Amino acid sequence: MQRKMDGDLIIREYPEQHYKTLFNQRTGFFMRLEDDGYPEPFWAEEGPELLDISITNYCERGCKFCYRKANPKGHHMSLESLKHVITQAKNAGVLQIALGGGNPNQHPHFNDILRMIREAGIVPSYTTNGDGLSEDILVATKTYCGAMAVSLYEPYNEYDDILERIHSMGIKCNVHIILKTDTIDMLTDWFTKPPHFFKWVNAIVILCYKPITSSSDLMIKDIQKLQRFYKAVSSCNAVKIGFDSCSVPGIVSWMDVNSALIESCESARFSAFISEDLRMYPCSFMVNTNLFGDLQSQSLIDIWHNHPAFVAHRERIKNNNCSACKVQKLCNGGCVFIPEINQCR
Repeated sequence: MQRKMDGDLIIREYPEQHYKTLFNQRTGFFMRLEDDGYPEPFWAEEGPELLDISITNYCERGCKFCYRKANPKGHHMSLESLKHVITQAKNAGVLQIALGGGNPNQHPHFNDILRMIREAGIVPSYTTNGDGLSEDILVATKTYCGAMAVSLYEPYNEYDDILERIHSMGIKCNVHIILKTDTIDMLTDWFTKPPHFFKWVNAIVILCYKPITSSSDLMIKDIQKLQRFYKAVSSCNAVKIGFDSCSVPGIVSWMDVNSALIESCESARFSAFISEDLRMYPCSFMVNTNLFGDLQSQSLIDIWHNHPAFVAHRERIKNNNCSACKVQKLCNGGCVFIPEINQCR
């Protein structure tokens, strides 16, 4: 790998895989560019570009649908453990670290964690439920982070003041909300008649519901509702709207989107998840399985290259069962770990 810096722009070239990446540390703009005559890379052989790290399993809310089972008795990752992860991430060429939980900003050393990540040359971001956003945390966010996200849960009107305060500090903030049976009608209404808080956020990001530890009854099976929802998304000009990669089957089925803007599942290909107990998984939704490598006994890059869970997950994506589908090359089979969540036609 060859590395270059041009102001805030990081340029990396991967001659053996015939592509390069461009990443703007200030704006968050990221792009992969394959060399002329070569296909886009299937995975980053030298190491993950993004790490999703849970630094705590503590959360005051204890939502029933939380696949992490985060609760007020959750524990925090130690600062020493995180230093170990950051060092390995830097050596592996990681560009971004997304902090999660639990509620990450309620980690007792949260501001130090943001600073440590940025000093390692990696851009941190985090997702919060909005609790515990003190003034000093928002100042540290503005100083060190590329962006932050606020996950919305009922009652939704309690977030107005939080989002306005974040916006007033000039912090780039996205809103995350899970698409499920009890939110789809509300979201369809939002994108038809935008609420006033849209003006305070960078984008609304829709997350596909995954029944990991909670009921599959929250999965949307009503095709007409899905059609109305995706139609409302397509026609909404009031705010930028994004989706997680788990939503790609629905996007390619129900929307007309430029293929250059679509990124299918990147687990074990360009990203990985690390839990607060230093277990490294291809995807955060595998936390209740034995599909992990142990960073206490193995290196990050060794797990990335050789661990059976990572090798097998890449193979499942590469050899998915959707070869007869006309959009297979766009969604790569959707979620191969929980295929029932795929919103295909």
